[in-house]
Amino acid sequence: MILVVGANGFLGSKLIRELKKKKLKFFKIDKSLIGKEKVDITNYKSLEKFFNLKKIKVIINCACEPATSKSKKNIFLTNVIGNKNLINLSEKKNIKKYIFFSTSAIWVKDYKNYVTEKTKTSPVESYGESKVKAEKDIIYSKLKSWTIFRIPMIVSYKRLGILSILFDFIINNKKIPIINNGKNLVQFIHIDDLSRFVIKSLEINEKQVYNLASNEAVTLKKLFLNLIKSINSKSKLISFRDYGLTYILSILNKINLSPLNIYHIKMLKFSLAMKTNKITKRYKMQTKIKTSTMLIAALKNYMKKSSKTEYRTEITSPIKMRIIKLLYYLL
Repeated sequence: MILVVGANGFLGSKLIRELKKKKLKFFKIDKSLIGKEKVDITNYKSLEKFFNLKKIKVIINCACEPATSKSKKNIFLTNVIGNKNLINLSEKKNIKKYIFFSTSAIWVKDYKNYVTEKTKTSPVESYGESKVKAEKDIIYSKLKSWTIFRIPMIVSYKRLGILSILFDFIINNKKIPIINNGKNLVQFIHIDDLSRFVIKSLEINEKQVYNLASNEAVTLKKLFLNLIKSINSKSKLISFRDYGLTYILSILNKINLSPLNIYHIKMLKFSLAMKTNKITKRYKMQTKIKTSTMLIAALKNYMKKSSKTEYRTEITSPIKMRIIKLLYYLL
């Protein structure tokens, strides 16, 4: 039996639907669910009680305090302590397979070449640091089999969050500022592609870390132009040098005046593209959806007035611009 942890989130709820389609038996838990399925993985006793009542063979750990969280404590509790509790119980209960989702936020600097699984990590904030620690806890554990997926931002047609700010600029024909001509590479992963690889992983006995992302790494400038063209927006790009603006934005984020944390800001400035040949060769699969294609679908869905009542999670809900609203009105 499969246990999906964090089953009520963006990724967890998608995997639940895929498991149902495949007619695979599963349990689910999430601190936001009700009844017996309401389990907080940071509470070891509560988690152990659930494990004692169920015959679990595989764990898919989707539980995660997001990068946008303002609480370093909650990030550490969920992403590190909660993960460690699951590892300890998996060892104790002889779990056959453990699946975990890491992040490209473990690398935050300007990479001239594609990063591989062997590239030294360089996190700059609590979210990335928590994922590095969680990875190490898995790698040095006594788990029988485990897979770590290192992934960039997960996108679907329902994905919003920080993207809603960009979409609002484009939809309303605003000028869009880019740093240093927007030559830096960006790369995302579509939730459908990720789900396919997760389902495949269920049947593979291994102890491996994999990069997984879209086959398309595109410059930020080209991505923005593709989005503008896709809806015939009149938005224009304006390029400027970073003379301390990103530093100011990171400070404003700390005092809750800007929605952009340091990871988002660096993504606007630095190149990061992931080499994925290790997993595509091992799994004999390729990702199907391009970075540009998935963002265009999300943008077009956001334009539909009817869709704006469907958002429920932090990832699928629009985010407040805060101080960026000044730029929105000025441009």
